[in-house]
Amino acid sequence: MLPLNILLFFATFIGFCSCSKILFLSQLPTKSHYILASKLVKEMAKKGHEVTFITPYASTTQVKNITQIPLEGLRKIFSPETARVSISTTEDATPMQKAKEINQMNYMLSEFLVSHDKVQNLLKSQQHFDVVILYYYFNDALLALAHHFKAPVVLFASMPLYVSESFLLSNPAPSSYVPNIILKHTGHMDLWQRLETTFYDACMILYYQWAMLPKHQKLAETFIPGKPDLYKILNNESVILINSHVSVNEAVPMVPNAIEIGGFHIEDPKPLPNDLQKFLDDSPNGVIIFSMGSIIRSVNFPEEKRKACVDTFAKLKLNVLWKFEENIAGLPPNVKIMDWIPVSDVLAHPNVKAFITHGGLLSTMEGVYHGVPLVGIPITVDQKMNIALAASNEYGVEVSYKELTEETLSQALDAVLNNPKYKQNIQRRSKIIRDRPMKPIDEALYWIEYVIRHQGAQHLRYPGADLNWFQRNLIDVAAFVAFVALVPIFAAIFILKQLTKNNIKHKKE
Repeated sequence: MLPLNILLFFATFIGFCSCSKILFLSQLPTKSHYILASKLVKEMAKKGHEVTFITPYASTTQVKNITQIPLEGLRKIFSPETARVSISTTEDATPMQKAKEINQMNYMLSEFLVSHDKVQNLLKSQQHFDVVILYYYFNDALLALAHHFKAPVVLFASMPLYVSESFLLSNPAPSSYVPNIILKHTGHMDLWQRLETTFYDACMILYYQWAMLPKHQKLAETFIPGKPDLYKILNNESVILINSHVSVNEAVPMVPNAIEIGGFHIEDPKPLPNDLQKFLDDSPNGVIIFSMGSIIRSVNFPEEKRKACVDTFAKLKLNVLWKFEENIAGLPPNVKIMDWIPVSDVLAHPNVKAFITHGGLLSTMEGVYHGVPLVGIPITVDQKMNIALAASNEYGVEVSYKELTEETLSQALDAVLNNPKYKQNIQRRSKIIRDRPMKPIDEALYWIEYVIRHQGAQHLRYPGADLNWFQRNLIDVAAFVAFVALVPIFAAIFILKQLTKNNIKHKKE
C-alpha cells in the first residue's frame, strides 16, 4: 500500500491537471495569425485541455485533445493568394480608409463564421465550455457565442489594441502619449502629431460605435439563440492577452486584466532543411534575410522595385535569402529565393547579419529576440509604427516603399551592417525580451487556467469599466465645475447691466 503522503501528492497533481473544455474562435485567414492561434491551441492541448478550434485552416494531422472545425471558406473572403494585395494602393490609403477596410473585412469574416452550418450546429449542441477564447480583431459579434455558452471570455489580441478596441474595453489610451496604431507616430509626439492622433482616434471610435457595432448587434440577434444584447456584454471579458512587450512596443497604461505575452510564439530553433542549412553555413561574409511577411508578397513588387532590390543585392559580399513566391530570372549568384522562410529559425543562425522586413509585429519581435538589426519597408496597419519605434531607438532603419531604390536600400543596409550602434541596441533589446519571470506562453496558459479555476475574473475588473467615457475622463466633473464657476460670473454681469441701465434711466429723469 502506498504511503498517505504519496497518495495526497497524486491527488493534488491530478486536481491541478484537471481537463477543461475550451472553445477557441479564430477568423483571420492569414498564415501569421494562424501561427499565433495554433500555438495557443496546441499548448493548451498539451496540458490536457480539450480544445474545440474554429479556424480558417484545416490541419492535415490529428492532434490529441484538439477538435478542429475548419471553415476554409473564410480564406475565399480574404487571403494573400486570392487578394493579390496592391502594395501601392495599400501604402497610399489614408488612416481612415485603412480603418474602414479592416472593419468591413472583419465584419464579413464574422458574418461568415457565425452563420456557418458548422457553427450553428455547435450552438445547438448544448455543449459545455469552461472558457471561450476569442481571437479579438473587430469581431465583437462573436462575443455572443461566449454569452450563449454561459462561459467566461478570454480575449487574445495579436498586437497592441486599436483605439476603438481600447475604448470598448475601457482600457485607457490617451491620445497625448498612446499613438494610434495605424499612424506613423511613437508615444513622443509634438503638438501637430497629438492633434492628428486625437482627430483619428475620435473618427475611428465614432465610426466603430455608429457604423459597425449596430451591424455586429444585428449579426448576434440573427444567428445567436436568445438574441443577446451585445452592448451589455462588450467589455465583460475576464482577461485580455495582448501580443505586445516593452522590448518592441512602448510602455502604456493597462487595466489589471490586460496581460502582455508578446513573443509567446517564438520557440527554440528547429532543424532547417538541408539546402537552407548549407546556404547559411556556407556564407562566411554573412546573410541578409528579406521577407515581407505572409500578407504582402514580394511577387507583387513592380518591376522597378524588384530591380532596385536585385541591383542592391548584386553589389553585396553577403548572401541574401529572399522570400519570393515565384521563380525570378536574372538573380545574382549570392541570392537564394524561397516561397516561405521559417524566419525565426533562420534568424537564430549566427551568420545572419540583417533582416529586411515589412515591420509586422511577429517579424519585428523575432528580429529583436535574436538580436538582428532591421531594415524596415512598412506598408500598412501597425508596420509603420513598429519601424518608427525601431528607427527612433536605433535598432533599425526605415526605407519608405515609395522611396525604395537601389540607393536608399544600399544606404540602409550599409548603416545596419557597418554602424555598431544598431547591433548593440538590438542586442540590448534582445536581453529585455528574454528577461522575464516566466516564458510568455506559460504566462498565457496560467491566466487562461486562472479564469477557468475562478469561473471568470470579475475581481480584476476595475470600477472605471462601469462608467461612461465622459465619466471616466471627468468631463461631467469639469462641466459641473465650469457651471458652478460661470453662474456667479454671468449673474454678476447681469446684475451690473441692470444697475447700469437703472443709473442711466435715473440720470435721464
